[in-house]
Amino acid sequence: MTVNKSASRDAKLNRRGFLKAGAASAAAMTMGAGSMALAQNKPLLGFSNKSLDFYFFRIMEESAKRTTEALGWEFQATNASFDSTLQLQQWQSLMSKNPIAMIGATVDSQAMVSAVRKANAKNIPVGMIDSLANGGNVAASVSFDNNLGGVMAAREIIERLRKKYGGQAKGVVLNCYGSLKSEAWAARKEGFEAELAKHPEITLLSRPTEGLLNNMLSVTANTLSEFPDLDAVHAPSDTPGQGVVTALRQKGKWKKIDEEGHVIFVTIDGEPGGIQHLLTGHQDADVSQDAIGYGAIAIELIANHIINGGKDAVPLGTYDNPSYFWERGEIVDSVTGPRLIIPPFSILPENAADPRHWGNIAVNDWGFAYG
Repeated sequence: MTVNKSASRDAKLNRRGFLKAGAASAAAMTMGAGSMALAQNKPLLGFSNKSLDFYFFRIMEESAKRTTEALGWEFQATNASFDSTLQLQQWQSLMSKNPIAMIGATVDSQAMVSAVRKANAKNIPVGMIDSLANGGNVAASVSFDNNLGGVMAAREIIERLRKKYGGQAKGVVLNCYGSLKSEAWAARKEGFEAELAKHPEITLLSRPTEGLLNNMLSVTANTLSEFPDLDAVHAPSDTPGQGVVTALRQKGKWKKIDEEGHVIFVTIDGEPGGIQHLLTGHQDADVSQDAIGYGAIAIELIANHIINGGKDAVPLGTYDNPSYFWERGEIVDSVTGPRLIIPPFSILPENAADPRHWGNIAVNDWGFAYG
């Protein structure tokens, strides 16, 4: 079946309309004592975020907040700061408040299974976004195909290596891979490196960074000292990828695409920083996911089909929504239940200004400065 835009947006939301919806919610909270008493009885949605250190995660949480408040619910979020033990404790604390639903972005995909099952035992619908749980009954998971995202990042680099070397896919490529405890980063590494392995003349330097900016800076700087003619660098997320940018600048390698000495640079996420580097001509590609779509869609699917729709499960099938740059995804069955897979797509210098990119919406429409 097709889950079309009108079915998925019963709350009358759109990406730019969240500001108005949030303002309406704020106005409602300024009413008299009787209204305030009713407001205190609003359903609560609990949001367990893995971190607020990345711009991506801050926008992901903001989108979830706006969607929740537009539905007339209360929103409460926790920040695990990449600490899996803390996240499980925070999840339990949110659960004690009898939320109408729980949404989570996991630090550790396996550790989160026990938390999901605790919500299942209390019949609280669970949504997982970005980095997902490996088990339990999840009403709606929303992520993008991280393995394919890694493959696409590799292909962007391979295409440019061929252009550089007269049609030959060869050169030295650094992969600053993230923490393998994250399902998302692990899948990106797997896809990226498997694609490069198809080309034996490419030398892959696969080096751990735990997804930390300072680690990417030091790893890139040290690699440039060892391999001064490094051809390309891949960072699996934009925020820590700024460490790569700093290292390239320090080494005099931050050149525009058409300049001599340019180091091919491809990231994943589609953050405003990556978009800006694309617009200035320094970055080659940014394989994007959708920070705004994740939380908004997961909450809407649960609200429309489980809580308000009275159904046992979110229906499988095609999800269409032209307000997103990617426009169409598939809701498929998975080990935890229905999962919407948002297709990866490449943001390039020629399409980086498109207003539908989540990074452009966050900065230009929502006013969230990058950094």
